[in-house]
Amino acid sequence: MPSAGFGRRLRASLRGVVNPILAAWRVVADVAIYRLRKREGGNLVTSLTLAVALALPFRDVCARALFGAALNLFVYLVNDCFDVGIDLRAPGRDSERTKFLAAHLVEAWGAVWALGAALVVAGAMHSRGLLVTAVLNVAVIVAYSRWLKHRPLLDLVAMGAWGLSMAMVGFPLDRADGWRLAGLLGLLSVVTEAVQVLRDEPSDRAAQVRTTAVVLGPSATAWIARTLVVGAAVYAATMLHPAGAVLALGAFVSFEPSRAAASWDRLRVLFGVTWLVLLAFHRFA
Repeated sequence: MPSAGFGRRLRASLRGVVNPILAAWRVVADVAIYRLRKREGGNLVTSLTLAVALALPFRDVCARALFGAALNLFVYLVNDCFDVGIDLRAPGRDSERTKFLAAHLVEAWGAVWALGAALVVAGAMHSRGLLVTAVLNVAVIVAYSRWLKHRPLLDLVAMGAWGLSMAMVGFPLDRADGWRLAGLLGLLSVVTEAVQVLRDEPSDRAAQVRTTAVVLGPSATAWIARTLVVGAAVYAATMLHPAGAVLALGAFVSFEPSRAAASWDRLRVLFGVTWLVLLAFHRFA
Protein backbone atom coordinates (compact mmCIF):
# COMPACT_ATOMS: atom_id res chain seq x y z
CA MET A 1 0.00 0.00 0.00
CA PRO A 2 1.51 3.37 -1.02
CA SER A 3 2.62 5.57 1.82
CA ALA A 4 1.12 8.99 2.49
CA GLY A 5 4.47 10.53 1.65
CA PHE A 6 4.47 8.87 -1.75
CA GLY A 7 0.99 10.24 -2.44
CA ARG A 8 2.06 13.77 -1.55
CA ARG A 9 5.13 13.51 -3.77
CA LEU A 10 3.00 12.19 -6.65
CA ARG A 11 0.51 15.05 -6.31
CA ALA A 12 3.34 17.56 -6.14
CA SER A 13 4.89 16.06 -9.27
CA LEU A 14 1.57 16.22 -11.11
CA ARG A 15 1.10 19.84 -10.09
CA GLY A 16 4.60 20.58 -11.34
CA VAL A 17 3.58 19.28 -14.77
CA VAL A 18 -0.05 20.45 -14.96
CA ASN A 19 0.28 23.96 -13.51
CA PRO A 20 2.77 25.23 -16.14
CA ILE A 21 0.58 23.82 -18.91
CA LEU A 22 -2.50 25.52 -17.48
CA ALA A 23 -0.59 28.78 -17.12
CA ALA A 24 0.57 28.56 -20.74
CA TRP A 25 -2.99 27.91 -21.91
CA ARG A 26 -4.23 30.94 -19.98
CA VAL A 27 -1.53 33.16 -21.47
CA VAL A 28 -2.45 32.01 -24.98
CA ALA A 29 -6.17 32.49 -24.31
CA ASP A 30 -5.56 35.96 -22.85
CA VAL A 31 -3.61 36.98 -25.95
CA ALA A 32 -6.35 35.72 -28.27
CA ILE A 33 -9.18 37.42 -26.36
CA TYR A 34 -7.29 40.71 -25.99
CA ARG A 35 -6.47 40.91 -29.70
CA LEU A 36 -10.03 40.03 -30.71
CA ARG A 37 -11.34 42.80 -28.44
CA LYS A 38 -8.95 45.23 -30.15
CA ARG A 39 -10.31 44.05 -33.53
CA GLU A 40 -6.89 42.90 -34.69
CA GLY A 41 -6.02 39.96 -36.90
CA GLY A 42 -7.68 41.44 -39.97
CA ASN A 43 -4.88 40.00 -42.10
CA LEU A 44 -6.53 36.59 -41.69
CA VAL A 45 -9.63 37.90 -43.47
CA THR A 46 -7.59 39.45 -46.26
CA SER A 47 -5.58 36.25 -46.73
CA LEU A 48 -8.70 34.10 -46.93
CA THR A 49 -10.52 36.44 -49.29
CA LEU A 50 -7.37 36.39 -51.43
CA ALA A 51 -7.48 32.58 -51.48
CA VAL A 52 -11.13 32.65 -52.52
CA ALA A 53 -10.50 35.24 -55.24
CA LEU A 54 -7.75 33.03 -56.66
CA ALA A 55 -10.27 30.15 -56.79
CA LEU A 56 -8.29 27.83 -54.53
CA PRO A 57 -10.04 24.56 -53.61
CA PHE A 58 -12.34 24.71 -50.59
CA ARG A 59 -10.28 22.25 -48.55
CA ASP A 60 -7.15 24.26 -49.26
CA VAL A 61 -8.87 27.47 -48.13
CA CYS A 62 -9.93 25.75 -44.88
CA ALA A 63 -6.39 24.47 -44.27
CA ARG A 64 -4.96 27.94 -44.88
CA ALA A 65 -7.57 29.43 -42.53
CA LEU A 66 -6.48 27.18 -39.66
CA PHE A 67 -2.82 27.85 -40.40
CA GLY A 68 -3.41 31.60 -40.59
CA ALA A 69 -5.31 31.66 -37.28
CA ALA A 70 -2.48 29.81 -35.53
CA LEU A 71 0.09 32.09 -37.16
CA ASN A 72 -1.75 35.20 -35.93
CA LEU A 73 -1.82 33.78 -32.42
CA PHE A 74 1.91 33.06 -32.59
CA VAL A 75 2.71 36.56 -33.84
CA TYR A 76 0.78 38.33 -31.09
CA LEU A 77 2.12 36.00 -28.40
CA VAL A 78 5.71 36.70 -29.45
CA ASN A 79 5.04 40.45 -29.48
CA ASP A 80 3.48 40.38 -25.99
CA CYS A 81 6.32 38.30 -24.55
CA PHE A 82 8.93 40.74 -25.81
CA ASP A 83 6.90 43.79 -24.73
CA VAL A 84 5.82 42.63 -21.27
CA GLY A 85 8.26 44.93 -19.46
CA ILE A 86 7.19 47.96 -21.50
CA ASP A 87 3.50 47.11 -21.07
CA LEU A 88 3.87 46.90 -17.30
CA ARG A 89 5.17 50.48 -17.25
CA ALA A 90 2.83 51.94 -19.85
CA PRO A 91 -0.38 53.65 -18.67
CA GLY A 92 -3.74 52.42 -19.92
CA ARG A 93 -2.68 48.81 -20.48
CA ASP A 94 -4.58 45.69 -19.42
CA SER A 95 -2.60 45.39 -16.18
CA GLU A 96 -4.09 42.11 -14.88
CA ARG A 97 -3.36 40.28 -18.11
CA THR A 98 0.12 41.77 -18.35
CA LYS A 99 0.97 40.95 -14.73
CA PHE A 100 -0.07 37.33 -15.23
CA LEU A 101 2.09 37.13 -18.35
CA ALA A 102 5.05 38.63 -16.49
CA ALA A 103 4.61 36.12 -13.66
CA HIS A 104 4.49 33.19 -16.08
CA LEU A 105 6.92 34.35 -18.75
CA VAL A 106 8.77 31.01 -18.82
CA GLU A 107 5.52 29.19 -19.57
CA ALA A 108 4.63 31.81 -22.18
CA TRP A 109 7.93 31.32 -24.01
CA GLY A 110 7.31 27.58 -23.85
CA ALA A 111 4.01 28.17 -25.65
CA VAL A 112 5.85 30.30 -28.24
CA TRP A 113 8.29 27.49 -28.98
CA ALA A 114 5.54 24.85 -29.12
CA LEU A 115 3.33 26.95 -31.40
CA GLY A 116 6.24 27.92 -33.65
CA ALA A 117 7.29 24.29 -34.05
CA ALA A 118 3.70 23.27 -34.79
CA LEU A 119 3.47 25.94 -37.50
CA VAL A 120 6.66 24.76 -39.18
CA VAL A 121 5.51 21.13 -39.12
CA ALA A 122 2.00 22.02 -40.35
CA GLY A 123 3.46 24.20 -43.11
CA ALA A 124 5.80 21.43 -44.26
CA MET A 125 2.93 18.93 -44.32
CA HIS A 126 0.79 21.25 -46.43
CA SER A 127 3.20 22.63 -49.02
CA ARG A 128 6.61 24.18 -49.51
CA GLY A 129 4.85 27.56 -49.78
CA LEU A 130 3.35 27.40 -46.29
CA LEU A 131 6.63 26.09 -44.89
CA VAL A 132 8.40 29.15 -46.32
CA THR A 133 5.58 31.35 -44.96
CA ALA A 134 5.96 29.89 -41.47
CA VAL A 135 9.75 30.26 -41.35
CA LEU A 136 9.69 33.76 -42.83
CA ASN A 137 7.02 35.00 -40.42
CA VAL A 138 8.87 33.61 -37.42
CA ALA A 139 12.01 35.48 -38.52
CA VAL A 140 10.17 38.73 -39.30
CA ILE A 141 8.10 38.90 -36.11
CA VAL A 142 11.06 38.06 -33.85
CA ALA A 143 13.22 40.70 -35.55
CA TYR A 144 10.39 43.25 -35.38
CA SER A 145 9.43 42.58 -31.76
CA ARG A 146 12.98 42.30 -30.46
CA TRP A 147 14.69 45.12 -32.37
CA LEU A 148 13.00 46.82 -35.29
CA LYS A 149 9.86 48.17 -33.60
CA HIS A 150 12.12 50.39 -31.53
CA ARG A 151 13.96 51.76 -34.58
CA PRO A 152 12.48 54.81 -36.33
CA LEU A 153 11.37 54.11 -39.91
CA LEU A 154 12.55 50.52 -39.65
CA ASP A 155 9.43 49.83 -37.58
CA LEU A 156 7.34 50.84 -40.61
CA VAL A 157 9.45 48.87 -43.10
CA ALA A 158 9.36 45.77 -40.91
CA MET A 159 5.58 45.94 -40.65
CA GLY A 160 5.34 46.13 -44.43
CA ALA A 161 7.45 42.96 -44.65
CA TRP A 162 5.20 41.35 -42.05
CA GLY A 163 2.04 42.33 -43.94
CA LEU A 164 3.44 40.77 -47.11
CA SER A 165 4.61 37.61 -45.37
CA MET A 166 1.24 37.15 -43.63
CA ALA A 167 -0.53 37.54 -46.98
CA MET A 168 1.51 34.59 -48.26
CA VAL A 169 -0.88 32.39 -46.27
CA GLY A 170 -3.53 33.11 -48.92
CA PHE A 171 -1.89 31.94 -52.14
CA PRO A 172 0.52 29.42 -53.66
CA LEU A 173 3.86 31.11 -54.11
CA ASP A 174 4.00 30.36 -57.83
CA ARG A 175 0.99 32.62 -58.50
CA ALA A 176 2.15 35.97 -59.95
CA ASP A 177 -1.31 37.48 -59.44
CA GLY A 178 -1.15 36.47 -55.79
CA TRP A 179 2.12 38.36 -55.37
CA ARG A 180 0.67 41.48 -57.02
CA LEU A 181 -2.30 41.48 -54.67
CA ALA A 182 -0.14 40.67 -51.65
CA GLY A 183 2.10 43.59 -52.53
CA LEU A 184 -0.80 45.95 -51.87
CA LEU A 185 -1.37 44.36 -48.47
CA GLY A 186 2.27 44.97 -47.62
CA LEU A 187 1.95 48.66 -48.51
CA LEU A 188 -1.27 49.05 -46.54
CA SER A 189 0.38 47.39 -43.54
CA VAL A 190 2.99 50.15 -43.53
CA VAL A 191 0.20 52.73 -43.47
CA THR A 192 -1.63 51.09 -40.58
CA GLU A 193 1.64 50.77 -38.65
CA ALA A 194 2.24 54.51 -39.09
CA VAL A 195 -1.24 55.18 -37.71
CA GLN A 196 -0.69 52.79 -34.82
CA VAL A 197 2.56 54.42 -33.75
CA LEU A 198 0.74 57.76 -33.91
CA ARG A 199 -2.05 56.36 -31.76
CA ASP A 200 0.46 54.99 -29.24
CA GLU A 201 2.79 57.99 -29.34
CA PRO A 202 1.86 59.38 -25.88
CA SER A 203 2.23 56.03 -24.10
CA ASP A 204 5.33 55.07 -26.09
CA ARG A 205 6.94 58.42 -25.28
CA ALA A 206 6.18 57.91 -21.59
CA ALA A 207 7.70 54.40 -21.75
CA GLN A 208 10.72 55.76 -23.72
CA VAL A 209 10.02 53.52 -26.73
CA ARG A 210 11.73 54.98 -29.81
CA THR A 211 9.11 54.54 -32.54
CA THR A 212 8.91 56.66 -35.68
CA ALA A 213 6.22 58.84 -34.10
CA VAL A 214 8.24 59.40 -30.92
CA VAL A 215 11.53 60.22 -32.64
CA LEU A 216 10.32 62.13 -35.72
CA GLY A 217 7.24 63.58 -34.06
CA PRO A 218 3.52 63.21 -34.86
CA SER A 219 3.51 65.85 -37.61
CA ALA A 220 6.30 64.26 -39.67
CA THR A 221 4.85 60.79 -39.11
CA ALA A 222 1.43 61.99 -40.27
CA TRP A 223 2.94 63.23 -43.54
CA ILE A 224 4.72 59.90 -43.96
CA ALA A 225 1.38 58.14 -43.50
CA ARG A 226 -0.33 60.38 -46.07
CA THR A 227 2.47 59.80 -48.58
CA LEU A 228 2.25 56.05 -48.03
CA VAL A 229 -1.52 56.09 -48.60
CA VAL A 230 -1.07 57.90 -51.91
CA GLY A 231 1.71 55.47 -52.86
CA ALA A 232 -0.56 52.51 -52.13
CA ALA A 233 -3.31 54.09 -54.24
CA VAL A 234 -0.94 54.54 -57.19
CA TYR A 235 0.24 50.94 -56.87
CA ALA A 236 -3.32 49.60 -56.71
CA ALA A 237 -4.49 51.69 -59.67
CA THR A 238 -1.58 50.74 -61.91
CA MET A 239 -0.86 47.14 -60.87
CA LEU A 240 -4.37 45.89 -60.08
CA HIS A 241 -7.30 48.03 -61.26
CA PRO A 242 -8.02 51.77 -61.67
CA ALA A 243 -10.61 51.49 -58.91
CA GLY A 244 -7.71 51.20 -56.49
CA ALA A 245 -7.16 54.96 -56.81
CA VAL A 246 -9.94 55.45 -54.24
CA LEU A 247 -7.42 54.50 -51.57
CA ALA A 248 -6.01 58.02 -51.87
CA LEU A 249 -9.04 59.21 -49.86
CA GLY A 250 -7.24 57.82 -46.82
CA ALA A 251 -4.84 60.75 -46.97
CA PHE A 252 -7.65 63.03 -45.78
CA VAL A 253 -8.32 61.37 -42.41
CA SER A 254 -6.99 63.00 -39.26
CA PHE A 255 -3.61 61.74 -38.14
CA GLU A 256 -3.54 63.58 -34.83
CA PRO A 257 -2.51 61.16 -32.02
CA SER A 258 -5.73 61.92 -30.13
CA ARG A 259 -7.80 60.93 -33.18
CA ALA A 260 -5.56 58.18 -34.54
CA ALA A 261 -7.67 55.36 -33.07
CA ALA A 262 -10.77 56.57 -34.93
CA SER A 263 -8.71 57.19 -38.07
CA TRP A 264 -7.37 53.64 -37.86
CA ASP A 265 -10.92 52.30 -37.91
CA ARG A 266 -11.87 54.55 -40.85
CA LEU A 267 -8.83 53.50 -42.81
CA ARG A 268 -9.52 49.84 -42.20
CA VAL A 269 -13.04 50.29 -43.57
CA LEU A 270 -11.70 52.11 -46.64
CA PHE A 271 -8.93 49.57 -47.15
CA GLY A 272 -11.21 46.60 -46.55
CA VAL A 273 -13.95 47.71 -48.96
CA THR A 274 -11.43 48.65 -51.64
CA TRP A 275 -9.67 45.31 -51.19
CA LEU A 276 -12.91 43.40 -51.72
CA VAL A 277 -13.73 45.46 -54.81
CA LEU A 278 -10.29 44.80 -56.27
CA LEU A 279 -10.64 41.09 -55.57
CA ALA A 280 -14.03 41.05 -57.27
CA PHE A 281 -12.57 42.72 -60.37
CA HIS A 282 -9.76 40.19 -60.36
CA ARG A 283 -12.02 37.17 -59.85
CA PHE A 284 -14.71 38.04 -62.36
CA ALA A 285 -12.74 39.97 -64.98
